[in-house]
Amino acid sequence: MSTGRGDDDRARTRRPPEVGTAPADQLEPSAPGIRCPPVSVIVDRALRTAVTVLPRRWRTDRHSALVGLTALRPHLGVAGLGAAGLLRLAGLRRTATAVGLAGAAAAAPALRRVLPRPAGPLPDGPELTVLVANVLLGRADPGALAATVARERPDVVVLPEAGVAYLDRLLPLLPGYRGWSSVPRGVPDQRGTVVLAAPRAGDVDVRPGEGMRLPHLEVTGGLLGTRTLYAVHTSAPTNPRWTGLWAGELALIGEWTRARPTPVVAGDLNAVVDHRRLRDAVGGCVDATDGTGRGLVATFPSSLPRCAGIRIDHVLVPRGSVTRRHVVLDTPGSDHRAVLVTVRLPDAQEPSR
Repeated sequence: MSTGRGDDDRARTRRPPEVGTAPADQLEPSAPGIRCPPVSVIVDRALRTAVTVLPRRWRTDRHSALVGLTALRPHLGVAGLGAAGLLRLAGLRRTATAVGLAGAAAAAPALRRVLPRPAGPLPDGPELTVLVANVLLGRADPGALAATVARERPDVVVLPEAGVAYLDRLLPLLPGYRGWSSVPRGVPDQRGTVVLAAPRAGDVDVRPGEGMRLPHLEVTGGLLGTRTLYAVHTSAPTNPRWTGLWAGELALIGEWTRARPTPVVAGDLNAVVDHRRLRDAVGGCVDATDGTGRGLVATFPSSLPRCAGIRIDHVLVPRGSVTRRHVVLDTPGSDHRAVLVTVRLPDAQEPSR
């Protein structure tokens, strides 16, 4: 692992002076210059993940040629309901009923993601703010990203598709933050993941992890205490080999989330909550959007409206956590939107609920 400026050889830092938290306004920068992919590309991506819609016993999610329509299940449900209405107006009542039932079945699982629930009592653990932003092969505008970080003051920043080259451009713009890369200098940004830690994060220890095609980082100590935060970027299931790797990497995340104390997992997981593989990987965690009513706000691709894309960038937090804030922010120069989450964590010694 290679560390950014201000890091020692052991990737352990000294605690710098605390700084105040800047006001967290809701303004989001625009993302110019990102074009919508061709329809053929969108259809191809959809077909590549379609298989996971099918029953588990068919085991068809092993084949990359279909892995995609699951990600579009809510969209297909809404489209089916709309088509049913048009068919009914045309007098085709039986066909309209069949199409409407199919659309309702596809859309129903998404309802709980758009209906907020009252938050429970705040747990006794620390409050943690995490920002996840895929920076598209290191092409995201570092100035715009630094402005977002300076405004929101997240405790931990996770940047998939960033390495030492991107870290060297970003870190000088963020006084007080420290940074680490999962790959050494000279390795392309697309292979790496960068972690930044704010002064408030304290004396964190950052180390490289094993088991994934794209190297990840594991953060402990400081504000996290004995709990581990995994900063990850899973393989994209776009061909047979990577689909197998994707499944294995989500299974590895499932091993982490069943450990004690339950970790935090943040990054680009290349999966939506409708994917069975991701549901199995959640273990003792929940998605930070759970109960917020923002579960369908898309993070990818940023060229599409937020209601039309999919959400593949996630922060998984221990069960019993309370999400106090969840915001999706534009990231100029990237094809992903960033996710900003503030959660109150349970005490690391408490059993998961």
